[in-house]
Amino acid sequence: MFKTPLPINDVARLFGIRASALRYYEEIALLKPAWRQGGRRFYDIPALKRLALIQLLQDACHLSLGEITDVLATGPNDKGRTILNNQMAALEQTIAAARAAKRYVEHRMTCPREDPVQDCPVLDREVTAWLAQRFRGTAGEDSATSIAKADMKKNRRQ
Repeated sequence: MFKTPLPINDVARLFGIRASALRYYEEIALLKPAWRQGGRRFYDIPALKRLALIQLLQDACHLSLGEITDVLATGPNDKGRTILNNQMAALEQTIAAARAAKRYVEHRMTCPREDPVQDCPVLDREVTAWLAQRFRGTAGEDSATSIAKADMKKNRRQ
């Protein structure tokens, strides 16, 4: 792998962050150096792995440093579990939205309709589903149900 321990500036360079960020992580008890020598911080493999996990939770999972602190806390950790459960639900929504976008793009690239916005039943279904989801989130099931019923009537006529 590489030779450790690494001084703070090397770690900062390796992870693409500022040394001040590492000092701040230490200040909020999120990360601690393996040891100090002559006032300089040095990080070993376990500290580097923890820092990699912190960056993963920030970048890929979109968690704040406060949430990461809760998630990485030791002992019984209901708060951390709740944060991860909530984030899992948000990621599932993001994945579903990306899949819907992919379906539209794939279809749009081959759609034979001259005006897909007005004439394409595939696009119409995607847009109707998107609207129904928005109405479900704000106006309740009644609006979503009425959109779905109108969509079914329209599709029967086509």
